[in-house]
Amino acid sequence: MVWDVCSWRDMGPLIRLGTTLTSDRYLSILSDHLHSFMSIVYSDGLGQFQQDNATPHASRVATKWLQELSSDFRHFHWPPKSPEMNIIEDIRDALHMLLRRDLHHLALLWIC
Repeated sequence: MVWDVCSWRDMGPLIRLGTTLTSDRYLSILSDHLHSFMSIVYSDGLGQFQQDNATPHASRVATKWLQELSSDFRHFHWPPKSPEMNIIEDIRDALHMLLRRDLHHLALLWIC
């Protein structure tokens, strides 16, 4: 499993998750990677963060963290059961299809 942040302006780091994503791990990713990405890429304050309603995303600690930083960037509140609105779903599906065709590319993904 991986975590990433992207926008039409730039790509953030691809974070490899070796274990299940917990709310504490997710909070660590948000504070270590999301905030700096949004501060650099959207220094104009026009950035808007979007995520789905996965359990760690909707956790109290993640929600509180996003509310505390609402002056730095906006958080788009996600409608339940609406994966078709998330561009990451299409990107993930395309990546899975490519990796299924040629599994040795999986190891190369982390070298790049």
